[in-house]
Order: sequence, then C-alpha cells, then structure tokens
Amino acid sequence: MPEKRIIVHNLTKQFYCFDKSYKVIPWLVTRKGYTSVKPALQDISFEIDQGEVVGVIGKNGAGKSTLMKILAGITFPTSGEVIVNGTIGSLINLNAGFNPDFTGRRNIYYKGMLLGMSREHLDEIMEDVIRFADIGEYFDMPARTYSSGMIARLGYALAIFSDPDILITDEVFAVGDKVFREKSRAKTLELFRSGKSILFSSHSDGLIKAFCTRVIYVRGHHIVFDGDVKKGLDMYNQDLGFEESDNMD
Repeated sequence: MPEKRIIVHNLTKQFYCFDKSYKVIPWLVTRKGYTSVKPALQDISFEIDQGEVVGVIGKNGAGKSTLMKILAGITFPTSGEVIVNGTIGSLINLNAGFNPDFTGRRNIYYKGMLLGMSREHLDEIMEDVIRFADIGEYFDMPARTYSSGMIARLGYALAIFSDPDILITDEVFAVGDKVFREKSRAKTLELFRSGKSILFSSHSDGLIKAFCTRVIYVRGHHIVFDGDVKKGLDMYNQDLGFEESDNMD
C-alpha cells in the first residue's frame, strides 16, 4: 500500500478577535478577553497517499488557504491532529521566514535549517538556488535591500530545490518578471509530474483537471466532497450556478 504522507484528523481552526490589541497577551495565558470567534475550519479529516496530486477547491473564505498554511506549518490548528510523513516544500507565503538583515545566502541557510534541512543539503543545492533565483550581486547583500519580487524568487528557489516529499502550493505558479514567471511555471509543472505528493489549491478547473487525481471541496469551513475530480468540480460549479465544470476553465 502507498505510504500515507498526510493524515488530518478532526482539524479545527478558529481565529479570535479583540477590540484592543493589548488584550492578545493576557489571552495567551487565560484564553479570555476576546470579543468574537471566527471559524476557519471545522472538523476536517482526510489522508493523502504518496504520489497523490490533490486539488483543493472552494469559494474564497471557505478555509482553503488556512488549511494549506496549517499543513505547511505556517499556522497551527486550534484542535485536532495533523501528521506529516516527509519533508514539505511550500509555495505559499514565499517571503516568510527571511531575516531582512541577513544576506540572501545566509537566509537560505537560516530558513532552510528552520525547515529541517541539513547544512550539507543546503551546501549541495546552493548553486542551483543562486542560478534559479537569478538576483545577481544582491544574493550576498542584506535582504532589506531587495524588492518583494526578489525575496519571492529566493523563497521559490529554496522551496523548489529542497526536493520535498510533499509540495503545497496555493495557485502560485509564477513570481517575478515575465522571464522568471515562465521559468518558475515550467519548474512547478515538472514537480507536478514527478510523482511527489502535492496539495494544490486553485480556482482553475483546467489546472485541476490537468494535474489532479482527486479533489477536496471545502464549503462553509467543512469538507463536503472528497473524491473524483469531475464529480467534485461539477458539485462545486453547480453550487456556483454553472451547469458544466468546463465553464470555469
């Protein structure tokens, strides 16, 4: 049987709202003082096998991006269990984890080690990252001198060349200028065909059909469908008022 790469059991995520920012600190201890609670995900459960490419679909605000961020380790669930068997490469929040005072080179080591990569592995991929990011002399300058696009290039290159077992992407096929967009799109599609486990959130039916072997449809913070791509897209598009999923290509 294929190895289970991701196991999610009874996952719930809530966001707590405060009328005053200073109330956040005592809340961390007492869990009191918030004015309201906004649900993002409620009682989510699913598993992803090795080699599966799973599309996550749903309207904006349904909880898709929150789910991806939890699986990528960017945020944490309120309750429930998430088990990840393997290394994760995340193409969401590409700018996260970089220190503005570190050079690009030092940031690759810094963020890479935060992601659990060894110094030896980072040494091996450094030249690939430098070549792919293509930011020239800025690579050895402080990140605070970078544009947002240059930081994104750095984050993208690290995620791609870390050779993850699991890739999580939130419809980020390309960043930067036209040349880099074409290069990054081609590299991402190469990973889609490589046999890795991939969780892909998208509003494009065409991309979901082209690459995914299964879809998870999130509606109202719950999973309402998990299975066949065409059936899931048809259900989603019927909810949106479309008769055929082809209308959303």
